[in-house]
Amino acid sequence: MHMLLLLSLSSATPLAIIGELQPGRTVADIQALLQTTWRLLPVANASASDVAEAVAFVQTPVAQLSGATSGQLYQYDYTGYPEAELQSIPAQFTVANCHQSSIAIAEYVLAGMLQWVVKLPQMDAALRSCTWKEGPPGANCSAAKMMHGQLSDMKLGILGYGNIGEAIAVRAAAFGMRIGATTLNPPQQPPAPLAWIGDDSMNPKLFSESDFVIVCTPLLPTTQGLVDATLLAQMSKRAVLVNIARGPVVQEKPLYDSLASGAIGGALLDVWWNTATGSDIGPPEGYGPSAWPSQYRFDLLPNVIMSAHDSGFTPESQQEALRQVSANLDHLARQEPLEHVVRNRTNA
Repeated sequence: MHMLLLLSLSSATPLAIIGELQPGRTVADIQALLQTTWRLLPVANASASDVAEAVAFVQTPVAQLSGATSGQLYQYDYTGYPEAELQSIPAQFTVANCHQSSIAIAEYVLAGMLQWVVKLPQMDAALRSCTWKEGPPGANCSAAKMMHGQLSDMKLGILGYGNIGEAIAVRAAAFGMRIGATTLNPPQQPPAPLAWIGDDSMNPKLFSESDFVIVCTPLLPTTQGLVDATLLAQMSKRAVLVNIARGPVVQEKPLYDSLASGAIGGALLDVWWNTATGSDIGPPEGYGPSAWPSQYRFDLLPNVIMSAHDSGFTPESQQEALRQVSANLDHLARQEPLEHVVRNRTNA
């Protein structure tokens, strides 16, 4: 979504206040990519008068915006944003995010699916355990010979078909997978490479026929807990759930129970239910230790592969986020349409 902001910037250099960026990135990195002239100020150094003067805010605490009388753009430096936080940003701001991680996340998903079916780490471990031992070379290694699967002709279901879902589908199609998807407002005809696309009423079909189900939908009031015991029960005993969205899109206990009982084949989890590990909402009251990603011991389940919200965390995706942030500042200065607008301003 784009929007043209008709600004009346003064002849003075416009000011943007910069909050906490992704690890390893600095204000100087944004400055180096700008093609227009801006004064960039770290939020820690911003006075009340600076906040009042600034026309753009990048990843700053939303509470600070109450004094931003000149503010026009609030820019996230990542894709997923808390819905409640978005609602608290003053209406004078256009809000934009970045679409920097689609390639990284898609490659993560493909790597996870390949690991699941090809089992290369298990092959490696089996061969290591029986070679370079006492006796003739290669003795007693018959157990290391391991049959594995292939992705070709497997069925992939994508829950939430946006930029990330499309990036996954394109790569999965190259492996010969058959792909279906559900999304909020599906087109009448499935876009390539999808075999079919539907709305949420088709979720039972998606879950029942897929070998892998990829959860890509954003966390919204309408999607929190969307993947429940009923949907999980539609999955086959060999099917695998992959969550790269937000933890609370999937109901925590039903997923754990499905995995622990063997009702589904497994899960690849990059996001969790605690705020520090890929959730936009806090843990429920009565939760376990605050450092735990989940109150259930997923770490003890052999059919779970897990990571700490790392799927989109690459140097390339970080650099792309900086490029998109800088591009929107340039667009703002030139009175051009902004990229990746998630909410238009509603008053001048």
